[in-house]
Amino acid sequence: MMKKALSIIVILIVACVSCNKPETPQGGGETPEPNYPTYKVGDYFRNDTLEGVVFYTITNHNGLMVSLEETKLPWCEPAYIVCETGATNPYEGWNNTNILMSIYDLYYYPTIDWSYQRNTWHLVHYPHRMINHKQWYVPSSTELRYLLLNQEAVNATLDSLGYPTLEDKTYWSSTETGTRGAAAVRLQDGQIVISDSLKTLAFYVRAIRAY
Repeated sequence: MMKKALSIIVILIVACVSCNKPETPQGGGETPEPNYPTYKVGDYFRNDTLEGVVFYTITNHNGLMVSLEETKLPWCEPAYIVCETGATNPYEGWNNTNILMSIYDLYYYPTIDWSYQRNTWHLVHYPHRMINHKQWYVPSSTELRYLLLNQEAVNATLDSLGYPTLEDKTYWSSTETGTRGAAAVRLQDGQIVISDSLKTLAFYVRAIRAY
């Protein structure tokens, strides 16, 4: 009888302890959100492998940035001016790059080649295509329009870092407009001007990418 009574007491004690157990471990709680850096237009972006200037934001944590450097090149070599490449997307510059890479040797398309050569790691692992926006590429006509609309903030950062600014220049986009032409974009009297330009002309080139 004594043993039975002791057993009942032990069971009751265990039950009470179980009932009073906290729902979460002491000192626990919800896992804190990762502390990602936030960016706005005109901010200098830099990490271990990348640097550029933010010119378009999707959220506080991601958007598009432009390269610090630029160059001046023709869209294509004269021998290829009559080739319609199909790289006509006005919104997705990386899509235009993929089309050109799948059909042609980029040597004959200097603007695209210059931007793509910046993808050192990607060139080793994916030499024949772009996976997504997170590689350097020549912007589409629309992406270039966003860049030039925000050039005041971008120029201030470029100038402070000692790099050439965007003002009073015409830039090639990656958007083809026809057999002999591609879209070149400039800011003129406060207005964005997109012109159908001969592919063999030399205009300025900047690379962009997502962050």
